[in-house]
Amino acid sequence: MRLTLAEVQRATGGRIAGAPGSADTVVTGVTTDTRSLRKGGLFVALRGPRADGHDFIADAFRGGAAAVVASRIPGGITGPVVQVADALRALADLARHYRRTLSVTVVGVTGSVGKTTTVKMCEAALRTRLNVVRTRDEWNAEIGVPLTLLGLEPAHQVAVIEMAMRGLGQIAELVDIASPQIGVVTTIGESHLELLGTIDNVARAKGELIDGLPDDGVGVLNRDDPRVYALAARSRARVVTYGMHPDADVHAVDVESMEQGIRFTIVAQAQRADAALRTWGTHNVGNALAAAAVALACGLDVEAAAEGLAAYRPPKMRLQPVPLGDVLVINDAYNASPASMEAAFDVLEALAHGRRTVAVLGEMKELGPESPRLHREVGVSLARRRAALLVAVEQGGRQIAEGAAAGGMPPEAIIHLPSVDAASERVRGLIRPGDVVLVKGSRALGMERIVDAIVEART
Repeated sequence: MRLTLAEVQRATGGRIAGAPGSADTVVTGVTTDTRSLRKGGLFVALRGPRADGHDFIADAFRGGAAAVVASRIPGGITGPVVQVADALRALADLARHYRRTLSVTVVGVTGSVGKTTTVKMCEAALRTRLNVVRTRDEWNAEIGVPLTLLGLEPAHQVAVIEMAMRGLGQIAELVDIASPQIGVVTTIGESHLELLGTIDNVARAKGELIDGLPDDGVGVLNRDDPRVYALAARSRARVVTYGMHPDADVHAVDVESMEQGIRFTIVAQAQRADAALRTWGTHNVGNALAAAAVALACGLDVEAAAEGLAAYRPPKMRLQPVPLGDVLVINDAYNASPASMEAAFDVLEALAHGRRTVAVLGEMKELGPESPRLHREVGVSLARRRAALLVAVEQGGRQIAEGAAAGGMPPEAIIHLPSVDAASERVRGLIRPGDVVLVKGSRALGMERIVDAIVEART
């Protein structure tokens, strides 16, 4: 990125203060963290729950900042500052302006489950033919999305942007900033019920991505999820569907699960290509099909998409295999929702091959008043799949345990523990040779500590 301070001032509606003649100052790059500041960059001073960026303006100039965007100017600051009413709004306005100077194709990705995986699979599917960039992990909201856009260069051909939300209108705001030509909705489920109240509101919020696509854009929708598929009726853009459903525009046949991953054939109208993933679960086949649909929308063929997908590797703590001799641990500790629990149970079953299965499950956050019921349903589902042992953690885990008991799991196969620390100690003595162990819970719990305890006990 390369902008003059005059352009920054016009984009944000602020006023230039500080050094005389600074309107011609050129800034290269934007950051909200002085620790990542590069010489010649623009520092945007944001107020956060733990720190106020305005307290670091002097540090920014000492670190080589060419200029600063801020809502107030501390005493003693003489470097060029664009003073604005709201620095967070200014960051969004600047990103919106800069994005419109680029010819890049922006792909927006949202959904209750599968956003990050789909973003990374899109990057893999496109990278063999195009210069592509994607959002970094967690850069999916009102700060990260503008920073991703402001990090683009003219050479980038495609930007794949994850779009998260905590309420109605937030994805619409991100769409307004990023102007995506392609929008992907993966799933609509119970995640964020605590924030949005009903699943219909979740659908409305996720649908804001499709609402904001241009007439000549492409909406990529999951044919296997009825709520996602229903968004086709409100899309002005052309719709391409994907999924396991045989009527999906991009679907899979001949799916075969192996301990090393999954093989399948991508079918897209007259095109077919054999594909392989180094990860597990039919839900990940769906994510790969979404990536293939995006590749097609970007002008690639399915062969190129399949070639790129072969290079995909799952991120840490997302169905991450941890082989420990004859024990296999599935580290899925990054996050949890009812839908992702079911997907993880599918993987646990597929990898068992007659071996004993153990599920170490923690609470699912942000489910609102429906949380007790949804936790119990997860327990019932696990019992029906005949897992040999359940270790349930924290209060939500207690409800999972109740559901497992109601589903017919023997009492001696159910252990409830009050904390992750307690589970980390207890689980060391529970794992037997040959076990397949799933560890999963919401991010706030830090369930990966249980994985670490198992690794320590068996190495």
